[in-house]
This record gives sequence, C-alpha cells and structure tokens, in this order.
Amino acid sequence: MNNGASHFWELLWGMTERELRARYKNTVFGFIWLVANPILQMLIIGFVFPLFIKGPVRYYNFYLLTGLLAWNFFSISLSKTTPSIVNERSLIKKAFFPREVIPISMILSNLINYLAAFALFIIPVFFLHTLTPSSLVYFFIGLTLLVLFTIGMSLFTSALNVRFRDVNFFIQASLIIWFYATPVVYSLSQIPSHLLWLWRFNPLTSCVQFMQHALVGSALPGPGMIAANMLVIGAMLVGGILIFRRESKNFDDWL
Repeated sequence: MNNGASHFWELLWGMTERELRARYKNTVFGFIWLVANPILQMLIIGFVFPLFIKGPVRYYNFYLLTGLLAWNFFSISLSKTTPSIVNERSLIKKAFFPREVIPISMILSNLINYLAAFALFIIPVFFLHTLTPSSLVYFFIGLTLLVLFTIGMSLFTSALNVRFRDVNFFIQASLIIWFYATPVVYSLSQIPSHLLWLWRFNPLTSCVQFMQHALVGSALPGPGMIAANMLVIGAMLVGGILIFRRESKNFDDWL
C-alpha cells in the first residue's frame, strides 16, 4: 500500500515537473508571464469597467487582480485538463498508471504558477495595510476550496470528454459566461438582493470573495453563500472522482 502511494506521488510530481518545463520551454521571459498576463488584463478591465459599475470598489485594481489570478488558475486548469486524457492517448496506451495523475498534475503545475504569482503580488498589497493576522487563514480557505473544486470539475470533464468530445467545446464556451458570473470585475454588493441566490450555484463566488477579503479587506461571503457554495464543491469533488473512476475503465475503448 505504501509503495503504491509512493509510486503515485512520484509519478504525479514527475508529470507536474514535465508540465512546468514544457510551459516555459524556449520562452525569453519565462516566469514573468505569470504576472504579465493578469496585469495586462487588470489594466484593460480596470480602465473600462469602472465606467459602468454603479458604486466604487475600494482598491479596485488590487481587488480586480486578486480575482483575475484566482480565475486564471481555474480557467487555465479546466481548459488544459478537459482534453488532457484524449491528448495523452499515446501515453495511456503504452503504460498502465493511475489515469487521474494526468489532469491532477496539470492542476498542480498551475497551482505552483499561481503561488509564484501570488508571492509577487503580495509585496505591493502590504502597502495597503489591509493584511491582518487572519488574512492568510481566509486566503488559504479560499484557495483550498478553489483547488478542490478545480480537481473535481477537471476529473469530471476530462473523463466525459473521452466519450463525448463536445464536452471540451462546451467548456470553452461556458468559461466566457462563467467569468462574468463570478465576482471578479464587480462586487456582489452591486447585485440586486433578489438576484443574489443565483451566485449560490457558482462555487467560485466564495473562493474569490475569501481571497479578496484576505488581501484588500472586501466583504466576506455570507453564511448562506458559503454553505451553498461548499455543498456544490463537495458534490462536484465526490462526483468527479466517482465518474472518473467509472469512465477510466473504458478509456482504452474510446481513445
């Protein structure tokens, strides 16, 4: 049992390292792209959206960048993991290993990238004087929920995409809508109260709000929002694991 677990983690780290090396191979700026893309997004969105949102958001650019970093981790992970089993068909046919290592290694490499970008971002945040001893607690609560949901969602979509290749196209289209359904460029305080229940179906709501509260002192998600979002996250994680295990038995037939 211990040997099996050890082999799993060695394989997971090996594939994660491969993913990290492949991402920045032959690039001039390398890890600079970790923050270059979200900063460019922040500058564009930060200029346009304040013209349309009703009320000011405190430290808006920092608020926006916090949400963008979290969103980019989720969207890039889901975009890469959904077709990952299909893309690695040659590897799957050559060797037997736990298939879930493929999508999880991609998520882990994105998590390392996210934490590296966060380490750079936290430096200017110190000068806002919004960080408190509880900030890191709230941040890691949000990050943990985000990672768990990303794993569950990725296992779910990558497994189904082997049989139904439309899943990948559906995810790409859905991410565009999902971005605007997540409080990244706006605050939930700007949403009419009778519509807030819709955000309870989006588990990214609490993930992003926890991080924004930790870094810029914005409002925490309410108890109802947290409970609903955690329920969805738990259901997706369990469902993703079960469906992946069921479908993985037939991967060789569908690839």
